Amino acid sequence: MGKWTTIIRNNAVFTLACGVLAILMLTQDADAQRRYPGDFEPGDGVRVITWQSPVNKSNVGDLGISNDYVIDRRGTIFLPLVGDVRVVGLTREALADTLEMRYRKFASGMSFICKPLIRIALLGSVNKPGTYIVEPTESLWSLIDQAGGPLTGAEFQKMYYMRNGEIVAENLLAQFERAYSIEEIGIRSGDQLYIPSKKSFRFRTLLEYSSFLSSLVILYFTIDERRGR
Repeated sequence: MGKWTTIIRNNAVFTLACGVLAILMLTQDADAQRRYPGDFEPGDGVRVITWQSPVNKSNVGDLGISNDYVIDRRGTIFLPLVGDVRVVGLTREALADTLEMRYRKFASGMSFICKPLIRIALLGSVNKPGTYIVEPTESLWSLIDQAGGPLTGAEFQKMYYMRNGEIVAENLLAQFERAYSIEEIGIRSGDQLYIPSKKSFRFRTLLEYSSFLSSLVILYFTIDERRGR
């Protein structure tokens, strides 16, 4: 009986230890995904939207504040009139309060909404491949539209995204057709989304093959002629 009690106790301790280890690993992974507290990270962006109470006479639209801003490596953005504003370490609500306070001396009754933006590299069969700053709640449709739309022959059924040089998820056609958001698909800031294109036999390729075959034929007859001598 004592032997079985010891075995059960050891198994319970082992199971508990595994559970604690799993929790620690999940926590570390979550920390690794976000290096800074708050809603913003260097290299990402902020979408600032502002409006003013109708009772105030100044036109906030003339200030040019509502815009998308890239967060520099110091964790700041540069805004009209007030200059550098540190955003890393703040939540979107805290940043809105900060901007309201900073702009109070220029116009009264201003309100702000601040939305985090993430960086995504869109590559492959699109008109304007490159890096885009987008809201995580946007759909893949919207992202591809910003890139000028797909090229002829784009294979959406083979679409995939990568992180740190490894494919994270592929065959994203169903998510694309159902207008899933970027964050619903699991894409994070810094990921690369790739849309392959169909392999087509182009006229230029035909010319290259024809030229190569012609060279082989000429070489064959040249060698044959020399042998005949």
